[in-house]
Amino acid sequence: MQRALFIGRIIFHIQKERDMSILYISKIGPGTKSFLIAEYDKTDDAFSEMWDWPLEFATNPNKNFRTKKNLLKYINEHRVALDSDNSRVFDEIQFYLDIVDFLMEWMVDNIKDSGFGDTWKTLVVFQKITRCTLDSGAERAYGAMFYAQGNFPSDAFYDFYFRRLARFTYSYKSATYYSDLVDPLLDERTDQKVYTEAIRNLRYEIRRSNFTADYTSLEKAQVYFDNATFRIDYLYRLQDMLADRVARRINTTIRIYNMEIIIYSVVASVIIAAFPVIVYFLEKLTSSMQAYSKILVKASTNLNEEKSRTDSLIYQMLPKSVADRLKRNSKVESEFFKSATVMFTSIVSFTQLSIEYTPMDLVELLNALYTTMDSRLEKHDVYKVETINDTYMINKISTIDLPTYVSCVLYAGSVSAGIVGTVMLRYCLFGDTVNIASRMRSCGLRNKQDTYQRFNIQKPQENWELQHKESRLN
Repeated sequence: MQRALFIGRIIFHIQKERDMSILYISKIGPGTKSFLIAEYDKTDDAFSEMWDWPLEFATNPNKNFRTKKNLLKYINEHRVALDSDNSRVFDEIQFYLDIVDFLMEWMVDNIKDSGFGDTWKTLVVFQKITRCTLDSGAERAYGAMFYAQGNFPSDAFYDFYFRRLARFTYSYKSATYYSDLVDPLLDERTDQKVYTEAIRNLRYEIRRSNFTADYTSLEKAQVYFDNATFRIDYLYRLQDMLADRVARRINTTIRIYNMEIIIYSVVASVIIAAFPVIVYFLEKLTSSMQAYSKILVKASTNLNEEKSRTDSLIYQMLPKSVADRLKRNSKVESEFFKSATVMFTSIVSFTQLSIEYTPMDLVELLNALYTTMDSRLEKHDVYKVETINDTYMINKISTIDLPTYVSCVLYAGSVSAGIVGTVMLRYCLFGDTVNIASRMRSCGLRNKQDTYQRFNIQKPQENWELQHKESRLN
């Protein structure tokens, strides 16, 4: 972007140098080169400000444009060869036109890729006004030459003159759409009317001229040159304003970028400085996470163990199917079993034993007895309902070995079962089967197997003797 601005300044001074050179070789200009020296110095200064010559120029087919040194040498050789007697206006215009067109082509391509938002628009206007200045300078030179020499040397000059006028009009009008600095009503302004009318009249006369007449008039040549110069000076000022606007916006953008770079650099420095600390804390965090994961694994293991113990305890309190439904928060409905075997056991002469034994001995006796019976039940599909003092009640029994001092009552029939209460849950059995078994335990004869006449009880073991006794459970 800055290189495009520098190129624009070079074009600006080359245009002014071209105008002064054309003035020098025309009949209306001074006869010495002294006034050109100052313009040459300004052009050289513009070149010296651009220290970064575009790399793409190095591959240009014309070796005079490949480096800044080559181009300055090419221009200086032309300056030395400039002569008011032998140099022609057309050749002078063409020499500078080749240089300006080359630089303008690069600037236009560079503007397309600038990507600077509003600055891009200003650069487009700068390029268009530069071309307007170029066309106005050519018009001034050809118009002054027309009246100084009396006519154009050939019709090619005539066509060239009017093509420049048409291109100026198009470039200036399109520039008004992109910048508020370009006045769309320039020709209608009061301070411009005198110069505009004078130029229009002279242009009209040139348009109506023929190639054989003589229109020599040094006065008209001077008028054309002076009025066109007024327009060109306005365009030069406009170029300066556009260049300053572009420069300010570029500088603002650069300051913003520099500030961002400084901020990013500070942030990067802080991050780099804090990196060891960050690594240290990351290592600590990783170690803590690993330790926590170990604790979590251990806690999970302990939780699983506790869950297993809890499940085991629940399965001891309730049937497994019922306990599983409770864990799933399912409602446990009461159930009816058509056929179930109920067994009551009690210790023989427990009342006498409770008198003879101390409370602690009695507890130890019951615990040893019930623990032994519980261990036997684990081998069979049997559910222990409850124990009350010396009474031990189980359901759905199969073959079980019992101590000889324990009396046993078995009864089969239908029962209803369900959970009672919400605290200290009890899985209870209800029905005549339970009641009859309980009454058989209370009223049955010792060393006998009582059966109710409506039921058939299979012998649980071969060495048991089943004796029938009529119902005495009235």
